[in-house]
Amino acid sequence: MNTSPSAQIYLDANATTPVLTSISDSVMQSMTINFGNPSSSHIAGLTAKNLLEQTRQLGKRLIGSKDGELLFTSGATEGIQTAIVSALNQYLQTVHKSISKPVLLYGATEHKAVPNTLKHWNAILGLNADVLEIPVNGEGILDYQFIAQHVSQAVVICTMAVNNETGVTQDLTALEKVIRDHNPEVAWLVDCVQALGKVPLQMDSISIDYAAFSGHKLYTPKGIGFLYIRDGRPYIPFIAGGGQESGMRSGTENLPGIAGLHTLFSLLNGQNEVFQPHNKLQLHRDMLVMALKDTFTNICFHHAFDLSVPTTLNFSIDYLTGKELIDLFDAAGIRVSGGSACSSGVSRSFVLEAMGLSDWQCSNAIRMSFGPADSTEFIEKACKAIRKMKSLLISEDAWVKENGLNYSQWGGFTWLNYQSTGCWLFISKEKEMIVINPIDPLLAKLKYYVDAIDTERLVFLLTNDTCKDEHIKRNIERVFGNSADTLKLENSRSEEISVSGKSWQITSKFETERQGVIFKWTCYEGEKGVILADLSPEQFKSKKLADGEVVISQGNIYLSKQEIERNQGSLKQEEIEPVALITRKDVTSWIDKYDAQILDIRERGEHQASTTELTKKLSPNDKGRIMNVPAGRVVNAYIDGTLDPRKSYVIVCRSGRRSQKVAEALKSLGFTSVANVTRGLALL
Repeated sequence: MNTSPSAQIYLDANATTPVLTSISDSVMQSMTINFGNPSSSHIAGLTAKNLLEQTRQLGKRLIGSKDGELLFTSGATEGIQTAIVSALNQYLQTVHKSISKPVLLYGATEHKAVPNTLKHWNAILGLNADVLEIPVNGEGILDYQFIAQHVSQAVVICTMAVNNETGVTQDLTALEKVIRDHNPEVAWLVDCVQALGKVPLQMDSISIDYAAFSGHKLYTPKGIGFLYIRDGRPYIPFIAGGGQESGMRSGTENLPGIAGLHTLFSLLNGQNEVFQPHNKLQLHRDMLVMALKDTFTNICFHHAFDLSVPTTLNFSIDYLTGKELIDLFDAAGIRVSGGSACSSGVSRSFVLEAMGLSDWQCSNAIRMSFGPADSTEFIEKACKAIRKMKSLLISEDAWVKENGLNYSQWGGFTWLNYQSTGCWLFISKEKEMIVINPIDPLLAKLKYYVDAIDTERLVFLLTNDTCKDEHIKRNIERVFGNSADTLKLENSRSEEISVSGKSWQITSKFETERQGVIFKWTCYEGEKGVILADLSPEQFKSKKLADGEVVISQGNIYLSKQEIERNQGSLKQEEIEPVALITRKDVTSWIDKYDAQILDIRERGEHQASTTELTKKLSPNDKGRIMNVPAGRVVNAYIDGTLDPRKSYVIVCRSGRRSQKVAEALKSLGFTSVANVTRGLALL
C-alpha cells in the first residue's frame, strides 16, 4: 500500500535520504529569494556567487583540505567520470610510453559506476589497457598483495572508503602505503559517497588524488555532489561550455543544491544536535540487530561490525528469499532494499559474491541502512515494527505446533517460487510432505516447513535431469539426513512405479506421446485426480488431455478443452474478454459492475500486515469481499474449489506484476471475468 511518508519507517538511507527541514529551507530560499545566477555581475548574482564560494570553503574544511580543489557536480557518478577521464587523458598525453603494459585497477566491491566508467573510457579513448579487479577477502578488505603486484603498471587505481552494500570500511592509510610504495605517481580515486558524515576525512594528510561525493545520500536534494581534486593533479573539464566554475565545469551552477550543501556542511562542521555521535550510531545498530534476531531465526549477517560503519546492516535468512523479505517489510511499512539501488535489474550481489559468500546469500541479501541524523526514538519505533513482523512470519511460513496443522492454508499443492524457477510441494492431511524436483536454494525453506509442522513423512521425487544431479542429492542428505526418502523417476524406465501414502498415490510411467513422466495424484477423495507433468508449456500445448484431466507443470496449470468449456458455460469465444487492466479509479466501478471479489495474491504475511488499509482503500463497506490466496496456492485453490470460474475477480499484489501472471493463468483455466490492478497496491 502507498503508506504515507510520515507513517513509513525508512531504512534504506544508503540509497537516498529525506531532505532535512533546515536544508530544504535553504534550498527554497535559494529558489525564491537568493535566486541569482552566480555568473551575473549585479548584486543578485554577486550574492549567489558568495553563497557558492562560502559552500566551497565549508566543504574543503569538512574534508580537511586547504590546498586542493572542490568542484561542484551533479553527483558522484559525474565526479567519477571527470576524475577518470582526467587521469586517462593525462597519461595518453604525457607519460604513456613509460608503462609497458598499462592496467586500470578497481576494487571488486566498488559501486558499478567505477568499473563501468573505466571500461567505457578505456575503449572510447583507445587506451586499451587491461582492466583488473582487485580481489577482497571474506571481510571485504582489499588484497594488498594483489595491489603491490600490479599497481606499478597502473594508470589509475580506484577504491572506496565505505561500501554501499555492507558498510565495510577500507583502511585508507594502509592503502596509501602499499600504493605509494610501488607507484608514487599513479592516479588514486576514492569513492567517498558513504563516508561523508560517518568517517572523518583529512585530504591534506593523505595522497588521494580524486574523491567523489554525493549530496542526496546525506539529506540534500538529488542532483548535487562534489569532487575533490588534489593540488597539482591532472584535470580536464568533463563538460565544456560557458566556463563556469573557473572553466572547470561549464553550465549554470545548481545553486539550490549548493545551498543545501551549505547547510549540510555547516551542520557537520559545527557542534549540532542533528547528527548522532559514533557511539550513539553503534547503539542504534545494536538495537536493530537485537530486533532482527528476536524476529527471525537463522539470520546471518554478512559483514564484521567492527570493520563497518554502524549505519549499515547486510543480512539474509536461509528460509526466506530476498524478495519475500522485501515484500514483507514493505507490507509492514518498513523500507529496506536488496542491495545497491543504483544497480538496476541486478538479481544478486556482486559485492557479497566477491567476498565469497554462498549463492543463497548473494541472491537474497537484505540491506538495512539508517541515517546519522535518525533519532533514538525513530530507531525504537523501527525495532517495535520489526518485532511485530514475527506474528506475520508464523502465519506465513509455519503451522504453529501448539495449534495443530492448518490444512486449509497449506494442505494440497503449493508452488514454491525462486527467481525464474521453483518446485512443487504437496502436503497431505496426515502431514506427509512430497517435494517434486527440489532445487538447492529452497532446501532451507523446506527444512523450516518440515520442522514447523512436525512432518510424518518426507519424500523427494527426482525426475529426468534432476535424477542425474548428484549435488542436489548430496544436499538433501546433508540438510535432512535420514529423515527423507529420495526417489528417482526416470523417463528411460518402462516399468510402472507407484508411491503411496495414507490418502494419496503417485503412479509414474513414461509415455512417449506425452514426452515426459506423468504422476497421477488422488488427493481429494471423491474429486478429480491431478496429473503433474514434467513438460514445458511449449511441449504441453501440442498434447491432448482426456476429459476431466487437470495438469500442473512448472508452476502453471492446464486443463482439458472440455474442462475449460465447462468453466465458461455457454459463452461463445468472442464473448470471453481478455484480462481487464484497471487502475485505482476503475476498481470500485469494476467491482460494482461484476459483483467481483478482491483477490489478494500476496503472501499471507504481506496480506495480514496491510489488511486494514487494503479494506479501507478497496472495499470499505464490505470486508468480506476481500480474499487472500497466495500466488503459489492459486492452483490448489482452483482444484479445491476456493476459486470459482463462474465468479469475477479483481486481482491485486504489491506492484501488479505477480497479479498479472495469476490473472492470465485464471483466464487460461476458463475464468471469464478477471481484472488486474496494473500498478499494484504500492501506488493506491
